[in-house]
Amino acid sequence: MLWRMLLLEQVDVVVPGDEQVDVVVDMSMSGIEVGEEVSTIYNDMKLRSTLKWVTFKIENKKKIIKDQSAEPNDNYGDKTQFDEMKAKLTSEPRYILYDFNFDSKEGRNINKIAFIFWCDDGNAKIGDKMIYASTKDTIKKAFTGLGLEFHANTMAQLDYETFRAEVEKKA
Repeated sequence: MLWRMLLLEQVDVVVPGDEQVDVVVDMSMSGIEVGEEVSTIYNDMKLRSTLKWVTFKIENKKKIIKDQSAEPNDNYGDKTQFDEMKAKLTSEPRYILYDFNFDSKEGRNINKIAFIFWCDDGNAKIGDKMIYASTKDTIKKAFTGLGLEFHANTMAQLDYETFRAEVEKKA
């Protein structure tokens, strides 16, 4: 699916004499495609538990690609691995797949992959927020069978215990 969006962005232009002038640039953008590896990564996580988490970014405003990832580590708990993933995030928006794997209060093992849309409201660029928000449904279509989705706009909202409780409810 292709998206078409008109993005107005203010830029600073330096002209002779070191005067700074604000200019509004009309940037038209055609659709952003999902890289072929995105579906493969999700299917490998689902069927083989190859990765504990993976982040995806939009490269050059054209294509969604893998950004960072980590393999499951049995030496660390689920929360520790979540916190390690969280520590790698910056103010730039990201799409995240996280493979929750923990025991419920009743002792039942819960293993669910969740989609998390990270978009730092306070620090992300407006243009990036718009592009990532308008492309979110496109990447989700690559994750066939995914039932859990979260959205976080601050580091405080990116809370393992809150997400875990929701995952447990829906398991």
